[in-house]
Amino acid sequence: METRMKKMKTYAIGISLTGLLLYILQLLPNILWKFVPPANDVLARNASASQILNFIEGFFGMMTVVLLVFLVRKGVERNSNVYLVLAVLFLAGYYISWILYYNGVVDPWLLIAGLAAMPPLYFFFSGLWLRNYVVLIPCAIFGVAHIIVTYSNYR
Repeated sequence: METRMKKMKTYAIGISLTGLLLYILQLLPNILWKFVPPANDVLARNASASQILNFIEGFFGMMTVVLLVFLVRKGVERNSNVYLVLAVLFLAGYYISWILYYNGVVDPWLLIAGLAAMPPLYFFFSGLWLRNYVVLIPCAIFGVAHIIVTYSNYR
């Protein structure tokens, strides 16, 4: 228990400008989607019939972003750039998936792997790069819920 308390002392409540930038980069396609939806917008109906699953997805998605932006590691340099490269690759895959989606590709695997799985993986590796290990568990729960919801709608 004492070890966990010591580890938590390495975190502070604040604003991680890097975490905020990482979140904004992931959010850009969603902003475009909100204001200019594609002609065949099947994602407009991407919700679970289970209110509990919708709650889990929304809550842990929100916690992922909040922890990424407002929980800052004190006095610790960033982790290996391998994590940053992986995060960038997942973000690039996410952007490519949106481009395909806007061009009419609504293949279930594009929706599941490209638009549902890539954001949590991007956040997971961003959290590892920032050494923000607290974000990893809510991110993993969000990722599983996000994939389940999308899979159940578009398999």
